[in-house]
Amino acid sequence: MTIARKSVKPPIPLLPPLQTGPLLSGEQEILRHWLMHYWQKLALPIQELPLLAITQDRQEYMRWTGKRLHTMVLGCYCYIPASIAAGRGRGAQGQHRHLIFIEPDMQPRSIEVTIAHELIHLADRIHGTPRRHRHHGYDAIALDEAAVTGYPLEDLQALLHEESTRREQIRRQRRPIRYLYQCPSCGKTYPRTRKYSQAVSCSSCDKRYNPQFRLLLSSQTP
Repeated sequence: MTIARKSVKPPIPLLPPLQTGPLLSGEQEILRHWLMHYWQKLALPIQELPLLAITQDRQEYMRWTGKRLHTMVLGCYCYIPASIAAGRGRGAQGQHRHLIFIEPDMQPRSIEVTIAHELIHLADRIHGTPRRHRHHGYDAIALDEAAVTGYPLEDLQALLHEESTRREQIRRQRRPIRYLYQCPSCGKTYPRTRKYSQAVSCSSCDKRYNPQFRLLLSSQTP
């Protein structure tokens, strides 16, 4: 879908305060155990630990980063450069920050490998080689995850699928699909939990907003 958007300023990040060590918000014992385990395995510099904050609260992570976190995300890493941190954090002192979200509602092994996964992203940033995912669970980052955790790649892929499926089921229970939109040109359908609040066109027909391919409401349920 392609939305006819108005320019909206992104929220200003409100960074957590700096501490003598990493800030952990959530199941601290579990987070600390796997954090230190994989921090050592990845040979990450100890001086970066006070610049790290991990939370299992989605709203808290979004306040820290000023970015929206999709409901299907199981883990996320965000790097805040010093130029931004200088004016946004409480006691930031112009230092860069590493911010991580870990979904709490997962199996113990899933929490473990998600921490390892996000620390791989952190390691990439420290080494100056940040990578984007080509396909979660099936790219070079997934191979690194298998190598550092010692779990077979196939097991990690199955675990990711299981957790993603479970998360989708929870999401649909909370917000069931009620509206179905369709492109008048190609016929592609777009399921929605809410009605679109503004004009939307088919992204398959045109990557930019095009009123010629404006989506039409084809069905809805109470």
